[in-house]
Amino acid sequence: MFSFAKRKKFLSPIGGLGFIIFLSALGMSLTETIWSVYLFQYTQSDVFVGLISSLFTAVSLLSFVLLIPFLEKNDSSRLYMWTLFLMGICYILFAVTRSLWVLVLIGIILSILGVIRIDTYGIIVSDNSRKKDLAKNEGIVYTTSNIGWLVGPLIASFFAERYGIPIIFLLSSFFFFLTLFSYRFLCIGSKKRIVKKVDGGFFRNIKDFFSHKELVKTYIISGAPSVWWSFVFVYVPLYIIQQGMGLQWVAYFLFAAILPVLSLEYYFNTLAEKIHYKRLFGTGNILLASLLLLSFFVQNVYFLLFLIVCGSIGIAMLEASSEAYFFLTAPKKRIEKYYSIYNTTLDVFGIAGKLFVAGIIAVLSFTYSFLLLAILFFAFAWIAFSMKEVSKQKS
Repeated sequence: MFSFAKRKKFLSPIGGLGFIIFLSALGMSLTETIWSVYLFQYTQSDVFVGLISSLFTAVSLLSFVLLIPFLEKNDSSRLYMWTLFLMGICYILFAVTRSLWVLVLIGIILSILGVIRIDTYGIIVSDNSRKKDLAKNEGIVYTTSNIGWLVGPLIASFFAERYGIPIIFLLSSFFFFLTLFSYRFLCIGSKKRIVKKVDGGFFRNIKDFFSHKELVKTYIISGAPSVWWSFVFVYVPLYIIQQGMGLQWVAYFLFAAILPVLSLEYYFNTLAEKIHYKRLFGTGNILLASLLLLSFFVQNVYFLLFLIVCGSIGIAMLEASSEAYFFLTAPKKRIEKYYSIYNTTLDVFGIAGKLFVAGIIAVLSFTYSFLLLAILFFAFAWIAFSMKEVSKQKS
């Protein structure tokens, strides 16, 4: 697609991949900051914002399942580059479209491209890592990604307030094209590993996965952060705007919500070795449930947003360690098959979270979403405390 002459590399492959994920995360965070406000301009309904967002998540989930043969048959590096290019085009189209139906169509295409981007990037990171360094390298790329998600909302609010929402999509497009250029310039690739005959027993594998009780519990607990983030990124920004606060407050809030995760998740991941994972998972979900329950009774909008930001401490307990717990408990001989199914938890619970809150506010006031989400996270905590004890020190 694009070619550069060979040159001396001044960054390690993982250092380069960290820089690349920072750029793409920055591009994604810009649009996520204004996304629900952008959709609300077309729908004038919180419920429809949630439903449309759920549609995109559903497309992503189906793509994750149906695109596996396509991903196995094509070179990951080349697919990754084409995906970055096409995503940049999609964001330009978002900036110029004025039709809700065209918006939905572009969103569906972008959801499919997003699945390819995530899968191919993960393979590229794995291909550029030695086995003993894989966990450390994953930590590096996740940390640099979170930095992008931290600063993106501030940039988005600054430009959106002054120049309008379309400029945000153009900026996102710029960052995806810059990501593509950087990937080619840094000469990072992947193994030429193309499967000629793909496994056709995927749905049998799903049945096999859900026949393992501990894997099911891990799947549920790993989905709890998706429920939380779907609420934080879709519905809380709408609540902020409806309270008469400007878009800059959406940016301040999202910046603050990411900060605890960025600063604490590595600490909690190492703490899990000492206190065991299930205790950490239970504590995190109880903290989330308790803060949501308290939010139900709070009237002051600033204190309410503060409580939600504090909830990110609980997410830091769950997000960084749930995948490690999966690798410790999944059958080692079937780890690759189970891992692809396990990853669907992000989209499954992302859809569930959006639809759950949309259903609540369709019949009740927004405040009741705090109460019912609190009950849901108490249920997550109950499941967490029933999980098998495991520690890295025992593996």
